[in-house]
Amino acid sequence: MHPLDFISVRVCLTFVVGIILGWSFPTEPVNIFLPLGLSFTFLLLTFVFENYRQGILFGFALVCTSVCLGFFSISLSQPRFRPDHYSHVLQEDINIWEARVKESLKSSGYYHKYLLEVSSLNGHGASGLILGLEKRKEQPGFKAESRLLFTGKIKPIPPPFNPYQFAYDEYMEVRGVYDQVILKEGNYIVQDPEGYSIRGRAQRIREGVIEALQATSVGREELGVIQAILLGERDDLDPEVYRQYRDAGAAHILAVSGLHIGILLLLIRFFLSPLSSLRHGKTWTALLTISLIWVYSLFTGLSPSVVRAAAMFSFLSYALFLNRPSNTVNILAISALFILVIEPRFLFQVGFQLSYAAVLAIAWIFPVLMRAWYPRNRLLRRLWKLTAVSLAAQLGVMPLCLFYFHQFPGLFLLSALLLVPFLGLIIGIGIPVVILATLNSLPDTIALGYSAVIGRMNDIVGSIAAQETFIFRDIPLDKISLLLLYLLLVFLLINFQKPRFRNLALLGLSVLCLQGWTFYQKQKFAGHQETVLLHRVGNSGILYQEGRDLRLLSPDPEYLKPLAASFGMHRHLTSLSIQDLPRAFSLGMESWIVIDSTARIPKQAKQISGLLLIQSPKVHLGRLLEELRPQIVVADGSNYRQYAERWEQTCREYGVPFYSTAQTGALSLDRF
Repeated sequence: MHPLDFISVRVCLTFVVGIILGWSFPTEPVNIFLPLGLSFTFLLLTFVFENYRQGILFGFALVCTSVCLGFFSISLSQPRFRPDHYSHVLQEDINIWEARVKESLKSSGYYHKYLLEVSSLNGHGASGLILGLEKRKEQPGFKAESRLLFTGKIKPIPPPFNPYQFAYDEYMEVRGVYDQVILKEGNYIVQDPEGYSIRGRAQRIREGVIEALQATSVGREELGVIQAILLGERDDLDPEVYRQYRDAGAAHILAVSGLHIGILLLLIRFFLSPLSSLRHGKTWTALLTISLIWVYSLFTGLSPSVVRAAAMFSFLSYALFLNRPSNTVNILAISALFILVIEPRFLFQVGFQLSYAAVLAIAWIFPVLMRAWYPRNRLLRRLWKLTAVSLAAQLGVMPLCLFYFHQFPGLFLLSALLLVPFLGLIIGIGIPVVILATLNSLPDTIALGYSAVIGRMNDIVGSIAAQETFIFRDIPLDKISLLLLYLLLVFLLINFQKPRFRNLALLGLSVLCLQGWTFYQKQKFAGHQETVLLHRVGNSGILYQEGRDLRLLSPDPEYLKPLAASFGMHRHLTSLSIQDLPRAFSLGMESWIVIDSTARIPKQAKQISGLLLIQSPKVHLGRLLEELRPQIVVADGSNYRQYAERWEQTCREYGVPFYSTAQTGALSLDRF
């Protein structure tokens, strides 16, 4: 049966189209009522007066209604469109906030981060989410569900300060967060929670489990891996260990997702298999399987990725109960529709996309591979099944991985063959270990033995990650290339199943389109010339592009190399060289000088066009402006904030334009 023959698949696809349109063109929900009502009325009329199984009008009405529902759902999920959102009652001067710590986010190098759910503003009920930043200490100060009373001015989450940098503001917007506030001692009061939500209780349970595990004899590195694999907590994960898992193509193991829930599903069904022989045993098996999946989700803190995976495999468990596992695509469409109706913004989260891409690929590609070769030897057949599942999943997520992470591990099959059996063992043993640790009844011998198993897995990952030759890095892929690559994979599979001339022609056309677009992207910046002043706190750097060549000019380039490499990758540049930042340079007919912490003025400082201040030089800027008469003054991120503010005031008095990368982000110096 063709996947599009399922009405659930068609409704899900058109619902997704509506969500994408609603996200691209934000509209208040009230504006969707009229088109939604008209399309729904049209759907009812065609259902009554037309054979809905064969009628074209009914199909068209269903598509329109589903698209409008997707549009309406994403508009309804946007916090800013709610009448009680804090942005509608925000005052310009002092605001008094009351909020609940909904979730602890991954800390940065400077701050602990929290997701704060607003309950009141200036004594009036309000709603919305704010990113709370607390100066980083050894341990976070706030627990889940804690109530905070604080004053402070919120600011929009800033966009990236440098070209092609990760857009944290867009990432948080997907979660419904638009603003942030810095929590300093003296501007907030912590209060005990009035009660716990289900998710809050789940996070408290996870925190208790983590504290119990930390009190055992498990090693530090191993403990970080255990917390990541079993509980989805990666704050204590060693960065070097994570890099090794990523380079080995096994980073997905360190996040509780569909793989973990799927393995748990198999383990639960294995242990509950004796119930099948009893009366109503299959029903009890299905109920217990779904219940245990959600109990495990509770222990992991009910994070969005776990909730999505649990919902998806709950539907698959129901399909197995009905003995209809062949309709996997239908079940996946129903589960995706169920999840997106509840939270349509999940569609734009990387975890959701990767999970469904992997499972859909397994549902489609795995049977094709098994039909292509079905070994008679039982051991060889099991090995081939594991290889085929890993290959199918990796093919499904490969375009997304290239788009988001720009690298591809060539030894992913080896990682899967060696680690997936390990993962089943780790989850199977780890759950009893966690329970015993929580009850303070875990023997040291079991803890040390389990730690040794984790250590052995880390050694295997480290050995695979050390094969740098097989790690393909810095692969540029934009959204159009992503779509074209998926089209190529689809037509390749269709040709493998049904090798016809039309399918082969479509495959060739998709290859030509991908090659043509890639060639256009390369030629787009081939003759480009640009000078970009980067923003990096405590550092200075200039990127100079001339054709396909890129130069990084910096007195301390080590921390700026990733920015330069990302810039060169996205522009398809071929070389990167590093030089010291000169004291003076020219941009066309314009001359610039650089004054650093030594405050020495270069000899070339005559008839200059621009003045670049770095490393907080102690200069009398007014005297310099009178002597050098620059047309513009620029300060980068290496300067103290107080210095930049004082320089801005001085330039305003002298009528000279002033720019600070701390405010504007990276600057293209060629435009001045």
